[in-house]
Amino acid sequence: YGVLYGGDGKLLLAQICGVLWIIGWVTAVMTPYFLLLNMLGLFRVDAVEEEVGLDISHHKGAAYDLSGPTEDAKEKFEISTSQRKVEVPTEAKVEAPTEAAPTEAA
Repeated sequence: YGVLYGGDGKLLLAQICGVLWIIGWVTAVMTPYFLLLNMLGLFRVDAVEEEVGLDISHHKGAAYDLSGPTEDAKEKFEISTSQRKVEVPTEAKVEAPTEAAPTEAA
């Protein structure tokens, strides 16, 4: 039984050892992988892409904010020297119809 049921703590100690073993194993396996990604420059995106959002640069559209990035952020993204050459989608501008001024009858 466990500690809460009057046990002597051996089960809890075994579970703690298991968790520590898993943490050690994942650290030993993943550290070289992350170091390799970092050396190849694939671990992070550049700062401008991060500011604009990866939805635009990788998926060609906004995920949640339907208004999209600001014009300033779009310009920064276009100027950036990113490894990925991506065109920022432009929306067609729709002009609102203008109302004619009412004419007065004489």
